[in-house]
Amino acid sequence: MGISRVQKFKDYRNSLIKEEAPVLETPKSSSESDQNYDHLDTTSTLPMDEVIKTLNEEDEEAVFIKKQRRMNALKIALFVLVGVILVAGIVVFGILVWR
Repeated sequence: MGISRVQKFKDYRNSLIKEEAPVLETPKSSSESDQNYDHLDTTSTLPMDEVIKTLNEEDEEAVFIKKQRRMNALKIALFVLVGVILVAGIVVFGILVWR
């Protein structure tokens, strides 16, 4: 019959215990300060120029939207004024003709 798993492990352990066996040590890890971490080289903050540029773009967008709303309001007011003048003109014309 074959050698059992337990017997193989015992033989392996005994071979490590022998005096002429090489010393197996776990390599010591270097300190954390010696290691180079890539994630420490980057930041999670945006550059100041990008932030200021974005704020300026938002201000420009707000000004553009205000101008667009103002133009729409002026167009509507102009159409209403033209309508009122047209109706007033028709009424005045009717009064003058059918007097």
